[in-house]
Amino acid sequence: MNCVLDAIGDWMTRGGWVMWPLACCAFTTLFVSISKFMQWGSFLLFRKLGAKEWQQALASLTNPEVDCAGVSPYAAVVNRARKRRGVPPIEALEYEAKRLVKKLAFGLGFLDTMVTLAPMLGILGTVTGIIASFNLLGASTAADPAAVSSGIAEALITTATGLIVSMVALVPLNAGRVVHARLVESIERDLSEVEHLIVKPTA
Repeated sequence: MNCVLDAIGDWMTRGGWVMWPLACCAFTTLFVSISKFMQWGSFLLFRKLGAKEWQQALASLTNPEVDCAGVSPYAAVVNRARKRRGVPPIEALEYEAKRLVKKLAFGLGFLDTMVTLAPMLGILGTVTGIIASFNLLGASTAADPAAVSSGIAEALITTATGLIVSMVALVPLNAGRVVHARLVESIERDLSEVEHLIVKPTA
């Protein structure tokens, strides 16, 4: 473990100051990726566990006094929609459904930003490392080769780190888009039952 920490510390030192924002991007990307998959997984789990509650919520639509509280995310959407007084039921349901979709999509925009930002930070480190090397070469005719090579190492390390962070963010981003699209389809399909039940009495 100490060897790994020493290697990371040496990598950070040799990469220069640009490694710190890159490290923040890496840790935040990892945190967002894990939290999003946990959120989607819990949504699917609660949807399965709350299937019975969801059927109760559908059956109770004709009785506004019945409240089907529980783990079902769909029942929660219906309950919140019914509590919006002065708003047509269909509009209230659509509003709450959009809120749920937005909540499930939260974080994908950050991952998308990291895919672009991390390589740009890597390029910034490349530029600063090359500038440092040229400054050493221009300061003296007998520049220290080790000092010059440290600038080149900084340039290469930051570029590699930026690309790694970008790839780490790209995988959960693309997977998340697929998962989110499927969740949206299931939400629209399941909540369409509520719309039919709401519209049917007035038809």
